[in-house]
Amino acid sequence: MAIEYRQITSEEHRRFGVAVERGFGGHYEPNHDRFQLDKRTLTPEMTICAFDDGEIVGTSGAFPFQSIVPGGRTIGNAGITAVTVAATHRRQGLLTNMMKRLLERERDRGQPVASLWASESNIYGRFGYGMSIQHQVFNIDTRKANFSSTPEISGKLRYVDINEARKVFPQAWDSAAETYSGLPRCDDNHWDRMMAGFADKPGWGKPWFVVYEENKTALGFAIYYLKSHSDGQITIPHGLVNADMIIHSNPASHAALWKHLLNIDLYDRLSTWRSPSDDSLPWMLADQRQLERRPYDGVWYRLLDVAEALSARTYLTSGALIFEVKDSFIPEWGGRFELSGGPDGSRCSPTRKFPDITLPSATLATIYLGGAKLREFERAGRAEEDTEGAIELADAMFATVKAPWCPMMF
Repeated sequence: MAIEYRQITSEEHRRFGVAVERGFGGHYEPNHDRFQLDKRTLTPEMTICAFDDGEIVGTSGAFPFQSIVPGGRTIGNAGITAVTVAATHRRQGLLTNMMKRLLERERDRGQPVASLWASESNIYGRFGYGMSIQHQVFNIDTRKANFSSTPEISGKLRYVDINEARKVFPQAWDSAAETYSGLPRCDDNHWDRMMAGFADKPGWGKPWFVVYEENKTALGFAIYYLKSHSDGQITIPHGLVNADMIIHSNPASHAALWKHLLNIDLYDRLSTWRSPSDDSLPWMLADQRQLERRPYDGVWYRLLDVAEALSARTYLTSGALIFEVKDSFIPEWGGRFELSGGPDGSRCSPTRKFPDITLPSATLATIYLGGAKLREFERAGRAEEDTEGAIELADAMFATVKAPWCPMMF
């Protein structure tokens, strides 16, 4: 029987959850409240699934996010999620067919971009995705992580329980979203889903919640877990701080949260994996050698409507360029586009003029938020300069003051 592709019905939601968890090696066993939350957050019309004789053998979905792009404009962003193919149906084209249908539907719904977290980094480039947001993994010996300098900290930190965290954290998140491109706006369902994810962790226990406030306004927060490796001698510091999420919207909130995390008694190591690629923590430390760091791919972007996406953001330097975009996955979405933009706005439209730069859609997606340099792609053979000086201009235009950031998994 041929594979059928369609969205699930409301009656198939539990089977959908089972298929998704199975795809990631788990079992779907939610309690009543969690199941109702899952149904509210990812509704049937957000899904595209593959069915074989009525069985769900492939899953995918798209959250209708709103995200900030450089310049401060909010645009539609299809947050691709729950992408799985059953082990019994691998390498039969299910993922390709689901992805094409999903992206075409989201474009038809007016979403100019799509984004996702990749469980495997070698999968999504062929579908036109590029790694647009890169994070850093930090591991620190807190006993030697002294600060040489910090910005002035005028606010205060306080502990909150999970119920108060649910009330005050969205305010800090929204402040961060105004500062960093790439952070999606979250509705109540996504906040409920996010907070439900911060439950007891095997071997770690319950999370700790800390909020940073100035004039009773939340501007940052941290969620972390503690694991003690002590042999009973509690006077000997020997434990790990797992900083699962650190959200900051200004230099003071950033410094205050890090000073707190690096000064928790009886714990001598800290790890975190969702720091921005341009995090200033290393420059606050007296000895950077105590900080181990490595890059980690975060969020991958895909431009669904090149002209609309490029018109949505502003550019650091004024200029005009013509791109020839090669889209091997959905060729009709490629073509030549004339961009004219600067700090005050931009416009982009299809053209027949000779290109200044030729590049694949994945490369354009990678540089879209300003997190990568086009010159590096040209050196890697992933972009061609057709007009001398065009790539230098592109890098000047697409550059941003802050690197893009999205610590929320979806």
